[in-house]
Amino acid sequence: MNIILTGATGFIGQHLLQALLADQHHVTVCCRNPSPLWRHNSQLTVIEMDFGSSEIADWLPHLQNIDAVINAVGIIQQTAHVSFNRLHNLAACSLFKAAEQSGVKKIIQISALGAELNATTEYFISKAQADEFLKALDLDWFIFKPSIVYGQGAKSMALFAALAALPVTPLMGNGKQEIQPVCVTDLVNGILLALSPQTKGKQIIQAVGAKPVTFISLMSQLAGWLGLPFRSIAIPVRYIAVLVPLGKWLDEPTLSKETIVMLEQGNTANVENFASHLGYRPQSLQQTLQTTRANQAERWQARLYFMRPLLRLSIALVWLWAGIVSAFFYPVAESYQMLQQVGINGVFAALTLYGASLVDFCLGLATLFCWRLRLIVWIQISIMLIYSAVITLYLPEFWQHPFGPMVKNLPLLCAILVFLILEEERP
Repeated sequence: MNIILTGATGFIGQHLLQALLADQHHVTVCCRNPSPLWRHNSQLTVIEMDFGSSEIADWLPHLQNIDAVINAVGIIQQTAHVSFNRLHNLAACSLFKAAEQSGVKKIIQISALGAELNATTEYFISKAQADEFLKALDLDWFIFKPSIVYGQGAKSMALFAALAALPVTPLMGNGKQEIQPVCVTDLVNGILLALSPQTKGKQIIQAVGAKPVTFISLMSQLAGWLGLPFRSIAIPVRYIAVLVPLGKWLDEPTLSKETIVMLEQGNTANVENFASHLGYRPQSLQQTLQTTRANQAERWQARLYFMRPLLRLSIALVWLWAGIVSAFFYPVAESYQMLQQVGINGVFAALTLYGASLVDFCLGLATLFCWRLRLIVWIQISIMLIYSAVITLYLPEFWQHPFGPMVKNLPLLCAILVFLILEEERP
């Protein structure tokens, strides 16, 4: 089949793309940045388009001779540029309407379990609005409503594993909220079956795992899977909202007001609907964890997950504090004396002192906001190496200082490199 797939660079989209290609379908993907996809498949047909700003007219040239459209686009947190309504509803409806006008016979929409017009979150409402629009079109449609999806590359499950790996895991109230995670393999299998001409269309399929699990049980199982002890602390629900700003600072979209409300409400459904569609009973997360064991990379990811933002903050603080102290707190006379030993005198001493302070402060800000990170890291390393060389030549006594200011640069250099790797490898 000739298929257009949106959201191909996302977690579900990546798994779908590989499965569709393995089934010998001809897949055209829509994305803003095709580079990651081309690295794995240079022959892939790509529509370079910002899905969020797309209109009906943008899609019409690309939908000729297309048999099916699969919409896997989704965000869990709104930004200043993209809203739930714009991405999940308006843009998706433009694609659906263009597909109908172009004679596309089948559309598969990946919605969300809990997506209803009377829901309490904008995320669910925006998904439901697109679902309702699709249901009114004169073509075969399938709407998959998955619960939390887990599998290789799943961001939400990575966050849950990180929470389980903490010395004490915070729970929302008593932790009895129920969710029903579904394996991405089962979800993809269900979508592939929906593409078959023999599968009756116009179906809403609630894609869930074999059985619900409480949040506290999920955390306990994940801790056991990681080989770690499990300890928890109950946090009253009314205080959980305090964590929302923390989620923004951590750059963690799965920790938002929307997800907290959705978790509090629970997210479960009768599995029989999905099992009937699949022709087999989907696996449960408990079965998956019992039959697999966390490898070293998975344990590292869980235990270092929250270290990444802390490392960013601590490195930024070192540079910010160095700039502030040099310019305003450390005795200027002593600074000039050290610069004189290096051979810098007069007006050049003032320029060097305050110029270096400004550079340090700017490097701290750039680190804090991850601006041009690779460039900033190599500037930091270069400055540290230059400082070390100059001090070794002109002020060697600092190597013998009891507080070890020079020796402490060695772990800082390593920390900066680790920070760069963690940031660049972040999904």
